[in-house]
Amino acid sequence: MKFIGTLLTLFLTLTSTLSAPIAEEGAEDVSAASLKRVVFPNYLVPILQDDPDTTFPTQYTGDVSYNGPSAGNEWRLLVGFDVPANVGTRCSIKFRLPMKEDDVGGYEWVVVGSGKLDVWSLKSIIINGGTSWNNKPARTTVKPQFVITQPLEGGDAMVVGATIPCKGGQRMDFEVAASRPGLAFFHWFELTDPQSGITLNMYT
Repeated sequence: MKFIGTLLTLFLTLTSTLSAPIAEEGAEDVSAASLKRVVFPNYLVPILQDDPDTTFPTQYTGDVSYNGPSAGNEWRLLVGFDVPANVGTRCSIKFRLPMKEDDVGGYEWVVVGSGKLDVWSLKSIIINGGTSWNNKPARTTVKPQFVITQPLEGGDAMVVGATIPCKGGQRMDFEVAASRPGLAFFHWFELTDPQSGITLNMYT
């Protein structure tokens, strides 16, 4: 998308004095031993605040940005997962980016600012190429269900939030936005190898 270069320049200027994100207190309520399946998204649909009726098709990249309440040009990401049936009963959002020294074959990622994202599950599914800022589904909760803190050097993000029931054999869709307060810019390619981006992990 053309907005990436412009927004990145702005964020590098605005956040030049920001330090790496600080991990919050709290922990996940699942263990690696109970992991049954890692589900990658079928849909990555961006929505734009200052073009609220424009719809976008699913992308190969995830882009989220926020540069203050007065800017009016926030980008959020709607993420949809086709959840397999009879695999797990509890689900959690996870996020990771390759380490900066890893070879990602040209699929570079950028995180600037707070390194934090908020995630809500949605009450209904998004429509690929048909969902905009103005008509996006309502969130199931007021407060985010998951808070992602991504290390700026890459690696596994810390995700705070309790697991939620898996909807086996159905869609599970989510809204991803930059955490408040603070400025944030995320751009990544969703990849399986090396693993990069957002996933839905299924547990027993």
